[in-house]
Amino acid sequence: MIGIFFNEQIIFIAITSFLLFMPGWLFLLAFFHRKQFAPLEKFVLAVPMSFVITTLAIIITNACGFALTQTTLISVLGVVLALLCFGIFRKKKELKHNTNQIFTFTKKQAILITILIVFTIVIKGTFLINAIFPTATDLGHHMFWVEKITKEQSLPEYKKTEILVKNDEIFLSKPKPIADFIVGEHVIFATIKTFTGQTTVSIFPSLILFIINIFTVLMIFILTRQLTSTYTHGDIVSIFSLLFTGPLWAISGAGAKFVSGGVIGNIIGNLLIPTIIYFLYRAFCEKKPTLLIPAIITATALAYTHHLSTFIFGYIFIFSIITFIIFQRKGLRGYKNIFLLIKNYYIIPLLIIVIASLFFLHPPSYLNGETVSSSVGAPSKSTRTGIHFNQMMYMLGETRFILGLIGFFAVTGFMSLWRYGKLDHIDKKHYPVNIYAGSLILGWCGALLGMSMFPHILQVNIISSRIATYSAFPLAILSAFSLVWLGTTLLRNKDKRFFIPQGIILTFFFITLTYAFATGMRDNSTSMNDMPKTNSALQTFHAGHYANKAFGKNAENNDYWMIKDHNYITADTWLKVFFAHDYSYPLSRSYFKRYETNPNRERCTLHMISSPESPEAQSCFTNLSTKIILVNTEQDASQFLHSENFYRIYQNNELSLFVRK
Repeated sequence: MIGIFFNEQIIFIAITSFLLFMPGWLFLLAFFHRKQFAPLEKFVLAVPMSFVITTLAIIITNACGFALTQTTLISVLGVVLALLCFGIFRKKKELKHNTNQIFTFTKKQAILITILIVFTIVIKGTFLINAIFPTATDLGHHMFWVEKITKEQSLPEYKKTEILVKNDEIFLSKPKPIADFIVGEHVIFATIKTFTGQTTVSIFPSLILFIINIFTVLMIFILTRQLTSTYTHGDIVSIFSLLFTGPLWAISGAGAKFVSGGVIGNIIGNLLIPTIIYFLYRAFCEKKPTLLIPAIITATALAYTHHLSTFIFGYIFIFSIITFIIFQRKGLRGYKNIFLLIKNYYIIPLLIIVIASLFFLHPPSYLNGETVSSSVGAPSKSTRTGIHFNQMMYMLGETRFILGLIGFFAVTGFMSLWRYGKLDHIDKKHYPVNIYAGSLILGWCGALLGMSMFPHILQVNIISSRIATYSAFPLAILSAFSLVWLGTTLLRNKDKRFFIPQGIILTFFFITLTYAFATGMRDNSTSMNDMPKTNSALQTFHAGHYANKAFGKNAENNDYWMIKDHNYITADTWLKVFFAHDYSYPLSRSYFKRYETNPNRERCTLHMISSPESPEAQSCFTNLSTKIILVNTEQDASQFLHSENFYRIYQNNELSLFVRK
């Protein structure tokens, strides 16, 4: 048994590594000169590009009507990889710009970078030891769709059944479209499951999210190095950005807590957004249309993966354009270079194909008037009216937030002075950013701060705290900017009117860095989880497995519904995975406060468990064809044991399963 388990894990690691690295690696080799990316860049970019290629290839395969069997997936990915291999041998133009020089670090810097990466993995990994077991509510919802994809061998229609009350009549609706999920969130997990045979109810989804989260940190590192490629101290800025996104505040915000919580869309979005910015920056700086190709297809994959991330990137893109218009000083010549890139003979057709796909081939579930109108406009709830300054500091880390704001205003000031020629006497190697880097980083950070703190001005009607977590990465880059650029500027200053002794500057620098380290690590320590409820979750999974074996086929007929409790059952959303029938199966008694705060909410799910003998509950049981009830034995079994209308058919250490007579 141990040997079989060991072999299965080796196969899982090998296939997962192949799927997460090889397509992206071959893509970079096929489309670009081998010197266009440094080895570190290829290694990091391989992951987001592999995700993009795999996701889009499977969406196209499904749209063509092919069943997503293991044979089909092997064939499709085999053809894609073969075409990419063919492209590797295509002759490419020699490069004037060698990016390898940018990623040349001293021996001490290389050791420091390695230490920061190791610390990042250790801190996040330590947190996940107690949080990786499949109990997260959101992850359970997502894994239902993964199980459904592999079970039905096709991409799902995102729909669910609802309980409706009309003219005192209670009934189940026909499945209705929902915009909460998008196919890109689930394709990579379904693909890995299809190839490896891994059980969905396992730690493998969290492991994949952990890998993506680590590569997001590395993506910020290489993006920062590119944005500061013209700056003499750009290597130091990139190392500080790694510190602020890696070991410090590694758990909260968009860190390891998102991994344990199964916030799939945000985690993938936080990887794809900086990837798009990276390729846009390089395309504009190097004036190479080929670099727009990965930017466009990555943006397409983002649109198929997460509606909030896509919405946020739209604002970032608009803010970056506005920033560029404000600060660029070359007149029409500045715009001409950009238009020449877009006018390229293969960029326009690619954009047409992307737009046609999004609106006609396989439109994302959120592309409808109702969803768009609910996200755009004046904030409709108190949770959408913006986050106060103090709350932002608490969420993102006070040191990182304050240093990031200082960096934001410092870069804005620099760009303003540069715009009007006030810095032409300064050596360009001391410029912290060029026009493209400045526009992108200010647009990125400005959009997120505006959407988080002033949603009423930008007409954003989305929960503000969800948007705020995206700010961690641009603020980390700007924090690094503020420390390095302002510090070196003050050290170089020879003007007696503004002279500050070097000792004072260095002391202030080390105090700031020490405080940042202390607060960042304090945040990590306070975010550590208690011991996981592993045993309770196992009780839930065993009950779900039994219920599916006993009643699974009845459930498929849609006349044998089950209800469970969400208040006292650990990992209850994972019960959906065992049936993979309807997103609403089993029905669920929600948190009690939701019935109290929403008088229009249906009450059947409350009555059927809280008071099963009441006339209201009996009517609900009959009209909703609900015959199976799963509850916590200590909290809710008594009302069923004392009733003649139910009998218990299953019991473990925590849960009881009842059937209605």
